[in-house]
Amino acid sequence: MSIIINNLIKFYQNNKEILEDMVKISQNREVGYLLSNNNFGHRPSKIETKEDIINYIKKGAISFHISIERWIDLNILSEKVSKKDLNEYRLGWDFIIDIDAKSLDLSKIAARIIFDYLKEKNINPIYIKYSGGKGFHIAIPWEIFPETINVYKKDNLVEEETRKLFPDLARILASYISKEIEEKLKKIILLKFSEDELKEYGVNDMEEFNPYDIIEIDTILISSRHLIRCLYSINEKTGNLSIPIKENYIEKLNPEDSNINNYSYEGIPYLTEDLERRESKELKKLINDSLLWKIKNEFEVIKFSQLAENYKNQEGFEETKKDVEEIKKRKIEINEDLFPPCIKNILNNKEMDDGRKRSLFILINFFANIGWDWDKIERYIKEWNESLQDPLKDRYIEYQLEWHKKLYKNNKKYLTPNCNNEIYYKDIGVCTPDNICSLIKNPLSYPIKKIKSTKSSQDSQNN
Repeated sequence: MSIIINNLIKFYQNNKEILEDMVKISQNREVGYLLSNNNFGHRPSKIETKEDIINYIKKGAISFHISIERWIDLNILSEKVSKKDLNEYRLGWDFIIDIDAKSLDLSKIAARIIFDYLKEKNINPIYIKYSGGKGFHIAIPWEIFPETINVYKKDNLVEEETRKLFPDLARILASYISKEIEEKLKKIILLKFSEDELKEYGVNDMEEFNPYDIIEIDTILISSRHLIRCLYSINEKTGNLSIPIKENYIEKLNPEDSNINNYSYEGIPYLTEDLERRESKELKKLINDSLLWKIKNEFEVIKFSQLAENYKNQEGFEETKKDVEEIKKRKIEINEDLFPPCIKNILNNKEMDDGRKRSLFILINFFANIGWDWDKIERYIKEWNESLQDPLKDRYIEYQLEWHKKLYKNNKKYLTPNCNNEIYYKDIGVCTPDNICSLIKNPLSYPIKKIKSTKSSQDSQNN
C-alpha cells in the first residue's frame, strides 16, 4: 500500500468519532470515492458501517463524496432511470450552498455574508464546513423543508412535493440568495482588497467589477446525483480535511488546522444531528420569495416576447425576415453607423427610466438578429446598462441574456417589434424617423435599406 493510503487508514482508525459521523451523514445517500489514479470508483456506492470506509481505502480510495439527495433505495440508481423515476425514489435533499473562489479569503467573505443572511431570515439550523481547498459548504437540512410548495406550471399554480423539485428549486434558491447578497459582497470585497490585489485575481476594471467573476456559487450549476466532498474526507489536492466549523470560526480558519496530521475531532455537527421532521416557516417564506423573484424575471421576458409576437402577422413581417436573411447571406457586418435612429436613441438616452426593460428586449433581439455573437452582445448590453443613470440590476440583465440565448439555441427567435408598435418605440420616446425609416416596417430592415440607399446614391453620383 502507498504511504498516503497507510496514513489515511491510520488516521481514521485512530478517530472513531470521525468514522461515526461519516457513516451518519452517508445514510440514504449515494457515495462516490476517488481512487489514487484519479478515477472514480463504482457508482452508486454506499457507506453503512465504519468498516466500509476502511475497506474502500484499502482498495485505493483517497477521498469520499456524497450526494446532496437522499434516496429511498440506492439500487434504483444502478439502473437507467427516467427523471420521473428519480423523483419518485428521492427521499429528500439538503440545500447546499457550494462556495468556491480565487482565494480562501474571498470565500470567507462570501461564507460570512451568506451565513449572516440566512441567520437574519431566522433559518435554523444552518451548518457550515470547510471544503479542504478554497471554499465552504453551507447546509440547510432536509428536515426543515416544507413537504409541499406551490409552483407555477403553464400559468397554473400547482402544489408539488418539495422532494421532487431538485435540482430546479435548489438552483432558484441559490440564484436568489446570490442576487440578494451581491451588492454587499461587492462592497466588502472592494473595501478589503486593494486594486492591485484584485488585479491578481483577473479583475481589470473596478467600475465594472462583478464579485461573481472571482467567487462561484456552484449550487447554481448542480444537477441530479451531484456529489459534494464528504464530511472529514481529505482533499486530495491539499491534504486537508473537509471539516465542520462553528460560524465564529469562519474568519479564523487556518487550513493547516484541518491537515490530517494536525486535526483533532471537535464534535461539531454537519448534517449529522438526529432531527425531527419540522417545517420551518422562515425557510418556506425564503423559498416562496425566491420563486416569486424567478416568476417576475420570467414574466418580464415573456410579456415583451408576447407583445412582439403579436406583430408577426402584420404587413412587413415577411419583408423584415428577408432583410435579416440578406444580412446573414451577404455576411454584412453591422456597426453603429448602420443602426436605425430608435436604436441609437436607446443607446444615447442615459436618463431613461420607465423604458429600460423594453429597451433591453429591443436591443438583445436587434443585436442577435443582425448576427452579433453572444459574447459581443453581452459586453455591449452591459456597457449600455452601466451608462444609464439608473441601471438595471446585473442579475436581471444576466437572466434576460440567458433566457434569450436558450431561446435562440432552440431556433425560436423573435424579431424586434415593428415600428408601429407604440408600446415600444413611441411610448419610450425613441422614435425619431429619418428618410430611410419611411421605407421600413421594422428596425431590423434599416441596415440593409441604408446600405442599398447609400449604394444607389453613389451610383447616381458616378453616373
